Amino acid sequence: MKKASCPVCHSEGQNVLALTVKHLVREALRDTVHETTTYHLCLNPHCPVVYFDASGKTLKKEDLKIPVWYKDGAFPKYICYCSRVTEEEIRSAIRQGARTLEDIQRMTGAGSKGFCLTENPSGRCCHGEIAKILEKACRVSPQSQ
Repeated sequence: MKKASCPVCHSEGQNVLALTVKHLVREALRDTVHETTTYHLCLNPHCPVVYFDASGKTLKKEDLKIPVWYKDGAFPKYICYCSRVTEEEIRSAIRQGARTLEDIQRMTGAGSKGFCLTENPSGRCCHGEIAKILEKACRVSPQSQ
């Protein structure tokens, strides 16, 4: 099966439920999101498109209520949208001794509410992104964090 590609940058897209898209777009655009449409998340950090569908319709960064953590210029850079925990707060917890997902959850509240489907632009849990930050931080010396 052919993968969906962003109509602007041609990067591969990741499937996202219409429920996620509908919850995160600005109020004025909410009626343009249809439950029966398959949406995709553009994974290119440099592309202004966040969501697209098979017809080529796009929703860009400015069409959303929240910044998308991996897109250029995202601020704040939330990793956990449910608890509004930023990448910097996670890195700070690591500098303070966090070494596991459980440590991060205890110290920041990240990954503990479970509203990912409607709060996270990917519609997925933040645990994977937290794990990537932890892994990277563990490969870097404490002085360079």
